[in-house]
Amino acid sequence: MIREAGITAYLAVVRIIFTVFKLFPVRNKTIMLASFGDNIEEVRHEVARRTDSRIVVLRESSCRSAFDGMENKNLISFSPKHLPQFIRAIYHLATAKVVFVDNYHLILAACDFKEKTTCVQLWHANGAVKLFGLKDKTTKTRPDSAHRRFRQVYDRFHKVVVSSDEMADIFKEAFGLDEENMMRTGVPRTDFFHSEERIDEARRKMYEALPQMKDRTVILYAPTFRDDGFTVENLPIDIGMMEQALGDTHHLLVHLHPVMDFKGFKSTAFATDTSKRHDIFDLLSVTDILITDYSSIPFEFSTLRRPMLFYPYDLEQYEAIRGLWFDYESLAPGPVVRTTEGLIETIEAGSFNMEAIEAFDAVWNKYADGNSTKRLIERVYKEKLED
Repeated sequence: MIREAGITAYLAVVRIIFTVFKLFPVRNKTIMLASFGDNIEEVRHEVARRTDSRIVVLRESSCRSAFDGMENKNLISFSPKHLPQFIRAIYHLATAKVVFVDNYHLILAACDFKEKTTCVQLWHANGAVKLFGLKDKTTKTRPDSAHRRFRQVYDRFHKVVVSSDEMADIFKEAFGLDEENMMRTGVPRTDFFHSEERIDEARRKMYEALPQMKDRTVILYAPTFRDDGFTVENLPIDIGMMEQALGDTHHLLVHLHPVMDFKGFKSTAFATDTSKRHDIFDLLSVTDILITDYSSIPFEFSTLRRPMLFYPYDLEQYEAIRGLWFDYESLAPGPVVRTTEGLIETIEAGSFNMEAIEAFDAVWNKYADGNSTKRLIERVYKEKLED
């Protein structure tokens, strides 16, 4: 109750400030509220290249992108802890022509945009396995005030960018939106996977940073976040067993979700912790075999048509607590195993269904063809722009 009261008071103050700033006219500027940054970076460069709109990035503390090359006045540290910048950011939100966001941003509950403003939700995943938004099982015990706030935030999304019809349907349920809110242009960051030049550059950078991968088949273990803690000390896979079986020919990269801290693990000749050290797309560029569980990474990685292995060791528990959009084993475009022995056996046997991965990619990346960002900018700014 104390937490809810604090959130309510915070939003009440923001709403007053936002309402005052709405008295100012809408300007020719694009405001980007960044929590993750990947999609924002893609869009930022394309807006700068193809429009005359001023770009201002509101960078939350969790954001991994540095937005190199931006002027200080256009890159704002977005937090109430930095009050002058925070108030300036609210002014920009209230007077923007276009607002791009990439997450559930609490402040949007207090931002009743003008009719001339378009708010575009880029999100931070190209697909979804676990339930979120209005369908998230973990929010059922939250008070009515929280649920009203959720809907206020979702109602700000005039458009939601998707790469597939399936993801559009998910967003409609998750955010309580309609077909008219869906923008089937393809998710901007998927452009990376269609550029051999960008992939080659990422590979070069990764092999320079991690020379221990040379002449090895690279396995990337990238599990999703669990709600039972932000610190991981023991992985649910036996790295020693994997090293004994695969150490002469393979190298394992371990990359945990960005919100999690990895304690007690030391990199070895066989396994390297890349958590919070390397960008996930850079890592995917060198990945020969992906091991994951409920992460959205496979939806983008499938574009590269490389093997994937699914390791939902806690499937029943996870499904009961978080909930899944689909029957897991039917959705997964690869072997589903529950033990380290199963992982090793599958990797040694090379038991991967590449046709299933191609079919998965065709469904979930239907509108992602390498031109997603260009198409998005043309749609949002409603004008034909020259190449």
